[in-house]
Formats: sequence, C-alpha cells, structure tokens
Amino acid sequence: MNQRRKIRLLHTSDTHLGDDWNPAAAARALSAVVNGIRTLDADALLIAGDVFDNARIPDSTLEFFVGEMARAAVPAIILPGNHDLYDAATLYRRAPFENAPPNLHVISKTTGETIAFNALTLDVWGRAMDNHTPSFRPLAGMPPERNGHWRVAMAHGHFHFPDDTEERSSPIYGQQVAAAPCDYLALGHWERFENVSQGRVTAYYSGSPMGAATERGQVAVNVVDLDPTATPAVSVTQAQLPL
Repeated sequence: MNQRRKIRLLHTSDTHLGDDWNPAAAARALSAVVNGIRTLDADALLIAGDVFDNARIPDSTLEFFVGEMARAAVPAIILPGNHDLYDAATLYRRAPFENAPPNLHVISKTTGETIAFNALTLDVWGRAMDNHTPSFRPLAGMPPERNGHWRVAMAHGHFHFPDDTEERSSPIYGQQVAAAPCDYLALGHWERFENVSQGRVTAYYSGSPMGAATERGQVAVNVVDLDPTATPAVSVTQAQLPL
C-alpha cells in the first residue's frame, strides 16, 4: 500500500520583509500569500529563503512575520537565505521567535536537517545558509535514505545553466538536481518563476511574490500538488492572488 497522501503545498521565496525600498508592499505581499493558503486549500507553506531583507530590521517586522505565520495555521517551513543568514548574528534567534507558533518551523542546521510532518506523509529537507560564497553547496548532505513519505527539499542559490561561465555563490548544478533524492525541489534566490527540473526531479523557482506576478495588484505563488495516484505524481502551477 502506498503510504503517501495527496497533499498541496504553496511555495514562495524572497519576500524581503523590511526592505528599504517599500517595506509596506513586502508586508502586503506576504499577507496575500498567507490569504492564499485558505483560498487554494493548501496543506503547508514553504518559503525558500530571504524572508527578511537584512539582519538590521526592527523587532516589529519579526513580530509581524510571526503573527502572519500563526494566521497561516498550516505548517510553515522557512529556509534562511543569503539576506537572512543563519549565522552567529541571525535574526531567527531574536526575541520575537521565542514566541513563535507551533506551526512555524525554521530550518536551522547548516549541515542540513529533515523536518517530518507525519500526518501529511511529508518530510522537508533543507540546509540553512550561514555564508553566501561559492563554497556553500545548498544541496550537499541530503540523506539518500527514504521512508515512503514525500520528500520535498528546499534550497536557496543560483542554478547554473550549461552555458553559464562564471561561478556564482551558493551554486546549484543540473547534475546535483537530477541526483537529488527528493520528489520536489523548492528553490529561492531568483525573483522570477522558473522551471529547472532535471531528470525525474521536479524543481522550480517560485520567484518573489510580486516579482513573479504577471500583473500589478497581484502576487504569484507556486502551487505544488503531490498525488500518488496521478501521472505525474508531482505537478506545479503558478497561481495569481490579489494583493
């Protein structure tokens, strides 16, 4: 008997809360994504890095975020990126996160960790970024063993296309994606929506909520359907939501 449930995930990234350009717009975009959890009937939310724009933002911005994640109600899994590194000065250890709701899960191990959601038959793996350099490999350390659940991996970095000639920080290579022991790879770091699937591994950048939207006044998220009875079992569509 197949152990996996049919589930739906929302995947976004690069919300850049607290940025200097338009912090109110970034906050509205995050709220629109959270609203979409109910309208799109999602089982979990993935934010693949750069939730926050920098480590200098005030506690009020962190409190806003924690409150929005509580409002989300479903499991919310956060992967630190290059703007919100999980280093010695990480904002994820600041006071507002001490009162985080139980549905909020921050990937904090820089060597990689798996967070299990048994009720969803879902395991989420990620590697928290502590330095944004060419030596940081976002997919390194993903365990090969599987337990029959869905495995979704999260990574924040730059995907290298075959014609790329310059090595970038936090590189992700096609062969690494193809060899990754996961069903879906939720990527962050790019502002745009992009399919970088390789072999049997479905891999997408969601883009930032506003950056990936096709029209002003909207945000965009990836809707990831995992269905063991479907062919393919993993499908990804982009949903537009009102801002």
